[in-house]
Amino acid sequence: MQAVSRTALWVASMRATEAARPDRLHDDPLAAAVVASAEQEIPSAPPGAAEFMAIRTRFYDNFLVDSARQVVVLAAGLDARAFRLPWAPDVRLFELDLPELLAFKDGVIATVGVTAACTRVVVPVDLRDDWTAALSAAGFAADQPTAWVAEGLLQYLSEPDKKRLLDTISGLSAPGSRFAFDHMDASADDREAVVDALAKIRSMGAEFVATVDDPAGWLTAHGWTVAVDRIPALAVAYGRPLPDFMDPAAANATALCTAALPA
Repeated sequence: MQAVSRTALWVASMRATEAARPDRLHDDPLAAAVVASAEQEIPSAPPGAAEFMAIRTRFYDNFLVDSARQVVVLAAGLDARAFRLPWAPDVRLFELDLPELLAFKDGVIATVGVTAACTRVVVPVDLRDDWTAALSAAGFAADQPTAWVAEGLLQYLSEPDKKRLLDTISGLSAPGSRFAFDHMDASADDREAVVDALAKIRSMGAEFVATVDDPAGWLTAHGWTVAVDRIPALAVAYGRPLPDFMDPAAANATALCTAALPA
C-alpha cells in the first residue's frame, strides 16, 4: 500500500486501542479488523499520539452529530463513521480517497459484515487532482447544505493544493454548509513532541508539508465563520485529561476548526 495508506493504518491502530478502553471516547467496528488485515508491521505510536487521536476523533464525531443530510469525508482513509455514528436514515455520506485504499477498506467491511447506518457512497479519487466531476457523478448535490470533513489532511498538502481544495469546497458549498478541519500552527515546528511525531510519519514515507498560523483567517476570507478549539481544552471537556508527560504547548499547537456558511 502507498505511504498515505500506511499512515491510515497507523491511525486505525490507535483507534482500535481506544475502542478497547472501558472509558473510550469512541467505538470503531472496523479498526481491529483493519489492523489484522494489514499484513504488515504498523509502527507504534509515539507518546501522546493515541490520546491526541482519541480527542481529535471525538471532535469530528461531535461535529457530525445532527449535521447536514449530505456529508463529504475528504481523504476518508479507514474511517468508520458511516458504520458507527447514529445517522438519520436519509443521510448520504461520500467517502473520497485513493482507489486502492478504499478497495482495501471495502474488503475489511465485507469480512466484518457491518452495514452502514446511512447511504455510503465511495468516490475513488486523488484529491490533488480535479475530483469535482467524480463527486457530482456519484450523486453529490451542490445546491444542498453539506458537512465537509478534512481530518488529518491539510498538513500533507502544499500551499497551492491546499488553496485549490479550499476554493473547491467553497465553490461546492450551498448556504448553511459546514466544514471541519484540523491544522498545526507554525509554532509546532519547534516542539520536541511534534518533531518526534512527524519523524514517525516521515518514516512511513509520508511528508508533513505545511503549517499555518491563522486557520480561522484562512477561511474567513472566503466567507466562512470559523471557530477554533484546542486539544487541551477539548480533553477537559471530554473528561480525558492529557497525561502528564504530554507537552501542553505541543498539544495546544493543533487547531481543530469548525467553519460555517450563513444559511
